[in-house]
Amino acid sequence: MSHFKGKKALVTGGSRGLGKAISLELARHGADIAVNFVKNAEAAEETAAEIRALGVECVVIQADVSDHKSIKEMFNSLKESFGHIDLLVSNAVSGVLGPADRIGRLGWDKAMNTNARSFMLLMQQAMKIFPESGGRAVAISSIGSHTCLSGYSAVGASKAALEALVRYFGKELAPRGIGVNAISGGPIHTEALDFFPDKEELLEKWAARAPQGRIAEPEDIVPVVAFLLSEEARWIQGQTVIVDGGMTL
Repeated sequence: MSHFKGKKALVTGGSRGLGKAISLELARHGADIAVNFVKNAEAAEETAAEIRALGVECVVIQADVSDHKSIKEMFNSLKESFGHIDLLVSNAVSGVLGPADRIGRLGWDKAMNTNARSFMLLMQQAMKIFPESGGRAVAISSIGSHTCLSGYSAVGASKAALEALVRYFGKELAPRGIGVNAISGGPIHTEALDFFPDKEELLEKWAARAPQGRIAEPEDIVPVVAFLLSEEARWIQGQTVIVDGGMTL
C-alpha cells in the first residue's frame, strides 16, 4: 500500500469524521499528512497518533479556513514542516441550517467563506508550494449543490459555488499538471449529522430514498477521494464525481 509513498498531503478538517477517514486512508497509502483543525485539539492529536502509527509523518495545524490570514499562516507552517505539498483535500465545512428566507448575512458569509472562498484561497496558496511536476486537489462537495435538502440552502449554495471553482481551477491549472476535482457525496454517517435538529427523521427519509436502503459511511467515500488524488485519475479534470449510492437517481 505505497500508492502515495513520499507524497505530502494537507487535509482541512482532517481530524474528525470524513476528514479523519481521508487522512487515515492517504496515510495507509504512504502519504505524510498535515491534519488541519479549528477547535478540537484533542481530537486532532488523537488522529495524528493513529496516522503516525501507520509509519508516516504527521503534523497538526490549527487554522480557521474561513479566514484568509489563518490560511496564509497555515501554509507558512506547512512550508516549515514539509517544504511542499503534493496533495490537497478541501474538506472543512460550516454553515447554518434553515430555510432560505431566514438565512442572515452572518450565516451566509460563514457558509460561503468556509465552503467556497476557502477553496479558492487554499488553491492560491497550494499553487506556490506544489512541486514543478504538478499536484492534485480534491474538494468535498455535496448533493445539496444541485438538489434541495431540508434546511440546507446556505450550505447548498456554497457547495454550488465550490463546484464552479473546481471547474475554473481545473481548466486553468491543467497546463501546469495540477489536477483539480470534487466529490459530491450524499449524507454521510458522521458526527456532522448531529447538527440537524430532525436528524432521526432525516436519516429515515434519506435511507428510504437510497436504492441500497442506507446512507453512506466514510469508507464508501474515501477510496474515491484517493483515486482522484492518484496518477490513475490524470485524465479526470475539473469534474464533480457524484458518490451517493444512487440517491439522486
